[in-house]
Formats: sequence, structure tokens, C-alpha cells
Amino acid sequence: MRYKLVMFGFSALCMDLEEVSARLKGYPPERAQCEGGDQCYLIDLHSGKSYEIALDSQNHYTILNLTTQT
Repeated sequence: MRYKLVMFGFSALCMDLEEVSARLKGYPPERAQCEGGDQCYLIDLHSGKSYEIALDSQNHYTILNLTTQT
């Protein structure tokens, strides 16, 4: 497992960013608007870095400040 996704107090281990993205699509944006986004973040288990998750201008969840290696 490479990532730990935490959304509203629940966590999931994910193999890659594609799996993270698929899981993010399952959360309704209204939940972040009601509960706040401070409970939403992603941890890279290899580097230990943490990334905030927020809604973008189109009401889709996005991982802030994450750069992917090519």
C-alpha cells in the first residue's frame, strides 16, 4: 500500500493515486460543505508527507499541493 486516505474520520489504504481518485468520487461534495474539510487528507506512506483534500471550483475533491513523478 502506498497511500492512506482519510475522509471524515474514516481511513482507507490505497495502492495508487488512481484508487485514491476513484474513492474520492464516492464522497458527495455536500458532506465537505456540512462537516468541513479539515477531516480530509491523504498520507503518502513512503515519504510520510500529508496532503490536504478540498473541493475545487467545480465541487470535485482535489488533493492540494501533490506533485506526481513521471
